[in-house]
Amino acid sequence: MSEVELELELESRVIEGALDASPGSVDMDESQLIKLDAHIQRLIEAEKLQGGSYLVARHGKIVAWRSMGALTGTTGTGELLPDAIMKISSITKAFTAVSIVKLIEDGKLYLDQPVATILKEFDNPTHRDITLFHLLTHTSGIMPVSGYYNEPYPRPWWGQNGMDDWIAKQLQGTLACEPGTAYNYSGAGFSLLGEVIRRVSGQSYESYVIENLIEPLQLRRTFFQVPAHLHSEVLTISQYDLDALNDQEDEDPRYPPRSASGLYSTLYDLWKFSQMLLNGGTFEGIRILGRKSVEMLTKRHLFQVPAYHWGGKVKDKGHALGIDLAIDHMSYESIGTYQMEGAGRSAMFVDPVENLIVTFFVPSNYSWIPESVLGTKQIIWSSLK
Repeated sequence: MSEVELELELESRVIEGALDASPGSVDMDESQLIKLDAHIQRLIEAEKLQGGSYLVARHGKIVAWRSMGALTGTTGTGELLPDAIMKISSITKAFTAVSIVKLIEDGKLYLDQPVATILKEFDNPTHRDITLFHLLTHTSGIMPVSGYYNEPYPRPWWGQNGMDDWIAKQLQGTLACEPGTAYNYSGAGFSLLGEVIRRVSGQSYESYVIENLIEPLQLRRTFFQVPAHLHSEVLTISQYDLDALNDQEDEDPRYPPRSASGLYSTLYDLWKFSQMLLNGGTFEGIRILGRKSVEMLTKRHLFQVPAYHWGGKVKDKGHALGIDLAIDHMSYESIGTYQMEGAGRSAMFVDPVENLIVTFFVPSNYSWIPESVLGTKQIIWSSLK
Protein backbone atom coordinates (compact mmCIF):
# COMPACT_ATOMS: atom_id res chain seq x y z
CA MET A 1 0.00 0.00 0.00
CA SER A 2 1.35 3.42 -0.94
CA GLU A 3 1.60 6.30 1.54
CA VAL A 4 -1.20 8.16 -0.27
CA GLU A 5 -3.50 5.12 -0.20
CA LEU A 6 -2.74 4.58 3.47
CA GLU A 7 -3.58 8.17 4.38
CA LEU A 8 -6.89 7.94 2.52
CA GLU A 9 -7.85 5.06 4.80
CA LEU A 10 -7.21 7.08 7.95
CA GLU A 11 -10.02 9.04 9.56
CA SER A 12 -7.73 11.54 11.28
CA ARG A 13 -5.72 13.87 9.08
CA VAL A 14 -2.01 13.05 9.18
CA ILE A 15 0.09 16.19 9.51
CA GLU A 16 3.81 16.19 8.78
CA GLY A 17 6.51 18.36 10.32
CA ALA A 18 9.64 19.56 8.52
CA LEU A 19 12.12 16.80 7.68
CA ASP A 20 15.88 16.86 7.16
CA ALA A 21 16.11 13.74 5.03
CA SER A 22 14.20 10.71 3.79
CA PRO A 23 14.19 7.47 5.80
CA GLY A 24 15.97 5.68 2.99
CA SER A 25 18.91 8.09 3.12
CA VAL A 26 19.68 6.92 6.68
CA ASP A 27 19.05 3.23 5.97
CA MET A 28 15.51 3.01 7.28
CA ASP A 29 12.68 1.27 5.43
CA GLU A 30 10.04 3.89 4.71
CA SER A 31 7.37 1.29 3.88
CA GLN A 32 7.76 -0.16 7.39
CA LEU A 33 7.98 3.22 9.13
CA ILE A 34 4.78 4.49 7.50
CA LYS A 35 2.86 1.70 9.23
CA LEU A 36 2.96 3.90 12.33
CA ASP A 37 0.11 6.02 11.00
CA ALA A 38 -2.29 3.08 10.64
CA HIS A 39 -1.08 1.68 13.98
CA ILE A 40 -1.89 4.90 15.84
CA GLN A 41 -5.17 5.31 13.97
CA ARG A 42 -6.31 1.83 15.04
CA LEU A 43 -5.69 2.77 18.67
CA ILE A 44 -7.64 6.02 18.19
CA GLU A 45 -10.56 4.13 16.62
CA ALA A 46 -10.49 1.66 19.54
CA GLU A 47 -10.72 4.67 21.87
CA LYS A 48 -7.47 3.75 23.55
CA LEU A 49 -5.74 6.94 22.39
CA GLN A 50 -7.07 10.43 21.68
CA GLY A 51 -4.26 10.97 19.17
CA GLY A 52 -0.61 10.31 18.54
CA SER A 53 2.53 11.96 17.22
CA TYR A 54 6.09 10.78 16.66
CA LEU A 55 9.50 12.04 15.60
CA VAL A 56 12.27 9.76 14.34
CA ALA A 57 15.84 10.94 13.75
CA ARG A 58 18.93 9.00 12.73
CA HIS A 59 22.49 10.26 12.34
CA GLY A 60 21.28 13.67 13.48
CA LYS A 61 18.63 13.97 10.74
CA ILE A 62 14.86 14.04 11.28
CA VAL A 63 13.34 11.52 8.85
CA ALA A 64 9.78 11.20 10.21
CA TRP A 65 7.68 13.69 12.16
CA ARG A 66 3.93 13.21 12.01
CA SER A 67 0.79 13.66 14.09
CA MET A 68 -2.91 12.83 14.05
CA GLY A 69 -5.94 12.87 16.31
CA ALA A 70 -7.34 15.33 18.84
CA LEU A 71 -5.46 18.00 20.77
CA THR A 72 -7.99 18.20 23.61
CA GLY A 73 -9.15 14.98 25.23
CA THR A 74 -12.08 16.43 27.18
CA THR A 75 -13.83 17.61 24.02
CA GLY A 76 -12.11 15.61 21.28
CA THR A 77 -11.51 18.86 19.42
CA GLY A 78 -8.54 20.57 17.83
CA GLU A 79 -5.90 18.87 15.74
CA LEU A 80 -2.83 17.40 17.35
CA LEU A 81 -0.02 19.12 15.43
CA PRO A 82 3.56 17.84 15.15
CA ASP A 83 4.88 20.69 17.33
CA ALA A 84 2.16 20.51 20.01
CA ILE A 85 3.24 21.16 23.59
CA MET A 86 2.56 18.49 26.21
CA LYS A 87 3.36 18.08 29.88
CA ILE A 88 6.21 15.58 29.79
CA SER A 89 5.85 14.61 33.47
CA SER A 90 8.65 12.23 34.52
CA ILE A 91 10.85 13.09 31.54
CA THR A 92 11.55 16.18 33.65
CA LYS A 93 13.74 13.88 35.76
CA ALA A 94 16.20 13.63 32.86
CA PHE A 95 16.63 17.41 32.92
CA THR A 96 17.14 17.25 36.69
CA ALA A 97 19.72 14.48 36.34
CA VAL A 98 21.63 16.42 33.68
CA SER A 99 21.62 19.45 36.00
CA ILE A 100 23.04 17.41 38.90
CA VAL A 101 25.74 15.95 36.66
CA LYS A 102 26.56 19.45 35.40
CA LEU A 103 27.12 20.55 39.01
CA ILE A 104 29.28 17.45 39.55
CA GLU A 105 31.25 18.35 36.42
CA ASP A 106 31.78 21.84 37.83
CA GLY A 107 33.22 20.41 41.05
CA LYS A 108 30.33 21.55 43.24
CA LEU A 109 29.03 18.05 44.04
CA TYR A 110 30.27 14.47 43.92
CA LEU A 111 28.21 11.40 43.07
CA ASP A 112 28.48 9.51 46.38
CA GLN A 113 28.09 12.69 48.44
CA PRO A 114 25.80 12.22 51.47
CA VAL A 115 22.69 14.34 51.04
CA ALA A 116 23.05 15.28 54.73
CA THR A 117 26.02 17.48 53.80
CA ILE A 118 23.57 19.69 51.86
CA LEU A 119 20.16 19.17 53.50
CA LYS A 120 20.33 19.11 57.31
CA GLU A 121 17.08 17.15 57.54
CA PHE A 122 19.02 14.06 56.40
CA ASP A 123 21.39 14.27 59.36
CA ASN A 124 19.75 11.50 61.40
CA PRO A 125 20.35 7.75 61.82
CA THR A 126 17.73 6.78 59.20
CA HIS A 127 18.81 9.07 56.37
CA ARG A 128 22.47 9.91 57.05
CA ASP A 129 23.84 7.30 54.64
CA ILE A 130 21.66 8.31 51.69
CA THR A 131 23.74 9.79 48.85
CA LEU A 132 23.06 11.68 45.65
CA PHE A 133 23.64 8.39 43.82
CA HIS A 134 20.80 6.79 45.76
CA LEU A 135 18.40 9.61 44.86
CA LEU A 136 19.41 9.53 41.19
CA THR A 137 18.96 5.76 40.93
CA HIS A 138 15.73 5.49 42.99
CA THR A 139 17.53 3.34 45.55
CA SER A 140 17.24 5.68 48.55
CA GLY A 141 14.13 3.98 49.93
CA ILE A 142 12.46 7.38 50.40
CA MET A 143 8.72 7.41 49.81
CA PRO A 144 8.06 5.54 46.55
CA VAL A 145 5.61 7.34 44.28
CA SER A 146 1.93 6.80 45.15
CA GLY A 147 0.64 3.65 43.51
CA TYR A 148 4.06 2.01 43.09
CA TYR A 149 2.98 -0.83 45.34
CA ASN A 150 -0.59 -0.61 44.04
CA GLU A 151 -1.67 0.63 47.46
CA PRO A 152 -5.27 1.93 47.55
CA TYR A 153 -4.57 4.56 50.21
CA PRO A 154 -1.15 6.14 49.67
CA ARG A 155 0.23 8.08 52.63
CA PRO A 156 -0.15 11.85 52.26
CA TRP A 157 3.05 13.62 53.23
CA TRP A 158 1.96 17.26 53.18
CA GLY A 159 0.08 17.07 56.50
CA GLN A 160 -2.22 19.67 58.00
CA ASN A 161 0.06 22.63 57.37
CA GLY A 162 0.38 22.38 53.61
CA MET A 163 3.93 22.49 52.28
CA ASP A 164 5.55 23.84 55.46
CA ASP A 165 8.66 21.82 56.32
CA TRP A 166 8.12 19.71 53.22
CA ILE A 167 11.56 18.07 53.38
CA ALA A 168 10.98 16.76 56.90
CA LYS A 169 7.54 15.50 55.86
CA GLN A 170 8.95 13.62 52.90
CA LEU A 171 11.37 11.90 55.25
CA GLN A 172 8.78 10.82 57.80
CA GLY A 173 8.25 7.14 58.48
CA THR A 174 10.48 4.21 57.62
CA LEU A 175 12.41 3.68 54.39
CA ALA A 176 11.07 1.22 51.81
CA CYS A 177 14.51 -0.42 51.76
CA GLU A 178 18.01 0.03 53.04
CA PRO A 179 19.73 2.57 50.77
CA GLY A 180 21.22 0.90 47.70
CA THR A 181 19.50 -2.48 48.13
CA ALA A 182 16.38 -2.06 45.94
CA TYR A 183 14.89 0.21 43.27
CA ASN A 184 11.78 2.07 44.46
CA TYR A 185 10.63 4.73 41.99
CA SER A 186 10.50 7.98 43.96
CA GLY A 187 9.26 11.34 42.77
CA ALA A 188 10.04 12.65 46.24
CA GLY A 189 13.69 11.75 45.67
CA PHE A 190 13.77 13.99 42.60
CA SER A 191 12.04 16.83 44.46
CA LEU A 192 14.92 16.58 46.92
CA LEU A 193 17.44 16.65 44.05
CA GLY A 194 15.79 19.86 42.88
CA GLU A 195 16.36 21.30 46.36
CA VAL A 196 20.01 20.21 46.17
CA ILE A 197 20.31 22.16 42.91
CA ARG A 198 18.77 25.20 44.62
CA ARG A 199 21.17 25.08 47.56
CA VAL A 200 24.35 24.36 45.61
CA SER A 201 23.77 26.64 42.60
CA GLY A 202 22.46 29.57 44.62
CA GLN A 203 19.52 30.03 42.27
CA SER A 204 16.10 28.49 41.96
CA TYR A 205 15.81 25.04 40.40
CA GLU A 206 13.78 26.31 37.47
CA SER A 207 16.13 29.22 36.83
CA TYR A 208 19.08 26.83 36.81
CA VAL A 209 17.46 24.51 34.27
CA ILE A 210 16.33 27.41 32.08
CA GLU A 211 19.72 29.13 32.16
CA ASN A 212 21.88 26.02 31.71
CA LEU A 213 19.75 23.73 29.52
CA ILE A 214 16.67 25.30 27.97
CA GLU A 215 18.17 28.59 26.78
CA PRO A 216 21.55 27.26 25.50
CA LEU A 217 19.80 24.49 23.55
CA GLN A 218 17.20 27.00 22.30
CA LEU A 219 14.31 24.81 23.43
CA ARG A 220 11.84 27.50 22.46
CA ARG A 221 8.71 25.50 23.33
CA THR A 222 9.86 24.00 26.63
CA PHE A 223 8.47 25.60 29.80
CA PHE A 224 7.73 25.16 33.47
CA GLN A 225 4.95 27.69 32.89
CA VAL A 226 3.42 27.77 29.43
CA PRO A 227 2.74 31.37 28.33
CA ALA A 228 -0.97 32.15 28.07
CA HIS A 229 -0.78 32.83 24.33
CA LEU A 230 0.36 29.22 23.77
CA HIS A 231 -2.33 27.50 25.87
CA SER A 232 -4.32 26.74 22.73
CA GLU A 233 -1.36 24.67 21.44
CA VAL A 234 -1.04 22.44 24.52
CA LEU A 235 -2.12 18.81 24.31
CA THR A 236 -4.40 18.00 27.25
CA ILE A 237 -6.09 14.75 28.17
CA SER A 238 -8.34 15.43 31.15
CA GLN A 239 -9.98 18.27 33.03
CA TYR A 240 -7.13 17.97 35.52
CA ASP A 241 -4.66 18.83 32.74
CA LEU A 242 -6.71 21.85 31.73
CA ASP A 243 -6.99 23.07 35.31
CA ALA A 244 -3.26 22.59 35.89
CA LEU A 245 -2.47 24.53 32.73
CA ASN A 246 -4.74 27.42 33.67
CA ASP A 247 -3.68 27.55 37.33
CA GLN A 248 0.09 27.63 36.89
CA GLU A 249 1.94 29.42 39.68
CA ASP A 250 5.42 30.88 39.97
CA GLU A 251 8.08 28.73 41.60
CA ASP A 252 7.82 29.14 45.39
CA PRO A 253 10.99 28.46 47.46
CA ARG A 254 8.79 27.22 50.32
CA TYR A 255 7.48 24.36 48.18
CA PRO A 256 9.15 21.35 46.54
CA PRO A 257 10.81 22.23 43.21
CA ARG A 258 9.06 20.91 40.10
CA SER A 259 12.07 18.71 39.45
CA ALA A 260 10.24 15.38 39.25
CA SER A 261 7.40 16.24 36.86
CA GLY A 262 7.11 19.94 36.02
CA LEU A 263 8.13 20.52 32.41
CA TYR A 264 6.07 21.00 29.24
CA SER A 265 7.82 20.39 25.93
CA THR A 266 7.49 19.22 22.31
CA LEU A 267 8.76 16.28 20.30
CA TYR A 268 11.21 18.57 18.53
CA ASP A 269 12.67 20.05 21.73
CA LEU A 270 12.98 16.57 23.24
CA TRP A 271 14.86 15.51 20.11
CA LYS A 272 17.31 18.41 20.55
CA PHE A 273 17.85 17.51 24.20
CA SER A 274 18.35 13.84 23.25
CA GLN A 275 20.66 14.70 20.36
CA MET A 276 22.83 16.72 22.76
CA LEU A 277 23.28 13.60 24.86
CA LEU A 278 23.90 11.38 21.83
CA ASN A 279 26.50 13.88 20.60
CA GLY A 280 28.42 13.56 23.86
CA GLY A 281 27.09 16.74 25.48
CA THR A 282 26.97 19.26 22.63
CA PHE A 283 24.39 20.42 20.11
CA GLU A 284 25.23 22.65 17.13
CA GLY A 285 28.43 23.80 18.81
CA ILE A 286 26.80 24.52 22.20
CA ARG A 287 28.37 22.56 25.06
CA ILE A 288 26.06 21.44 27.86
CA LEU A 289 28.14 18.61 29.31
CA GLY A 290 31.51 17.03 28.63
CA ARG A 291 31.77 13.64 26.98
CA LYS A 292 32.84 11.86 30.17
CA SER A 293 29.95 13.44 32.07
CA VAL A 294 27.49 12.07 29.50
CA GLU A 295 29.12 8.66 29.74
CA MET A 296 28.68 8.70 33.53
CA LEU A 297 25.08 9.90 33.20
CA THR A 298 23.98 7.29 30.68
CA LYS A 299 25.93 4.14 31.59
CA ARG A 300 24.49 1.32 33.65
CA HIS A 301 24.93 1.86 37.40
CA LEU A 302 22.64 -0.78 38.93
CA PHE A 303 23.41 -4.50 38.75
CA GLN A 304 21.33 -7.27 40.31
CA VAL A 305 19.21 -4.71 42.16
CA PRO A 306 15.58 -5.86 42.50
CA ALA A 307 12.51 -3.71 41.87
CA TYR A 308 8.84 -4.32 42.63
CA HIS A 309 8.06 -1.96 39.72
CA TRP A 310 4.25 -1.77 39.86
CA GLY A 311 3.94 -5.52 40.38
CA GLY A 312 6.60 -6.49 37.84
CA LYS A 313 8.93 -7.93 40.50
CA VAL A 314 12.03 -7.25 38.42
CA LYS A 315 15.09 -9.16 39.66
CA ASP A 316 17.69 -7.01 37.90
CA LYS A 317 16.67 -3.38 37.39
CA GLY A 318 19.35 -1.80 35.24
CA HIS A 319 19.40 1.98 35.56
CA ALA A 320 21.57 4.93 34.60
CA LEU A 321 21.56 8.21 36.59
CA GLY A 322 17.99 9.48 36.62
CA ILE A 323 17.41 7.83 33.24
CA ASP A 324 16.06 4.36 32.54
CA LEU A 325 18.12 1.90 30.54
CA ALA A 326 17.35 -0.96 28.15
CA ILE A 327 19.01 -4.15 29.40
CA ASP A 328 16.48 -6.71 28.15
CA HIS A 329 17.61 -8.84 25.21
CA MET A 330 13.93 -9.26 24.29
CA SER A 331 13.62 -5.54 23.49
CA TYR A 332 13.84 -4.20 19.95
CA GLU A 333 15.99 -1.27 21.03
CA SER A 334 19.70 -1.93 21.53
CA ILE A 335 21.10 -2.85 24.91
CA GLY A 336 22.20 0.43 26.48
CA THR A 337 19.42 2.53 24.95
CA TYR A 338 18.58 5.22 27.47
CA GLN A 339 15.00 6.28 27.74
CA MET A 340 12.32 8.04 29.73
CA GLU A 341 8.55 7.96 29.70
CA GLY A 342 6.09 10.43 31.20
CA ALA A 343 2.57 9.88 32.46
CA GLY A 344 0.00 10.69 29.89
CA ARG A 345 2.01 9.37 27.82
CA SER A 346 5.19 10.92 26.43
CA ALA A 347 8.44 9.14 25.63
CA MET A 348 12.04 9.67 24.49
CA PHE A 349 14.50 6.95 23.45
CA VAL A 350 18.17 7.33 22.54
CA ASP A 351 19.79 4.29 20.92
CA PRO A 352 23.54 4.99 20.68
CA VAL A 353 24.25 1.73 18.85
CA GLU A 354 21.91 2.67 15.98
CA ASN A 355 22.48 6.44 16.29
CA LEU A 356 18.71 6.69 16.57
CA ILE A 357 16.45 9.04 18.53
CA VAL A 358 12.71 8.54 18.90
CA THR A 359 10.25 10.80 20.69
CA PHE A 360 6.49 10.34 20.73
CA PHE A 361 3.25 11.41 22.40
CA VAL A 362 0.49 8.81 22.72
CA PRO A 363 -2.05 10.57 24.98
CA SER A 364 -4.61 8.41 26.73
CA ASN A 365 -6.86 8.33 29.78
CA TYR A 366 -5.58 4.82 30.43
CA SER A 367 -2.46 4.59 32.59
CA TRP A 368 -0.78 2.02 30.34
CA ILE A 369 -1.53 0.95 26.77
CA PRO A 370 1.20 -1.56 25.82
CA GLU A 371 0.55 -1.29 22.07
CA SER A 372 0.99 2.48 22.15
CA VAL A 373 4.53 2.23 23.52
CA LEU A 374 5.79 -1.27 22.76
CA GLY A 375 4.03 -1.54 19.41
CA THR A 376 5.26 1.88 18.33
CA LYS A 377 8.84 1.00 19.25
CA GLN A 378 8.63 -2.33 17.42
CA ILE A 379 7.48 -0.69 14.19
CA ILE A 380 10.21 1.97 14.33
CA TRP A 381 13.16 -0.25 15.25
CA SER A 382 12.17 -2.93 12.73
CA SER A 383 12.45 -0.29 9.98
CA LEU A 384 16.24 -0.22 10.45
CA LYS A 385 18.08 -1.81 7.54
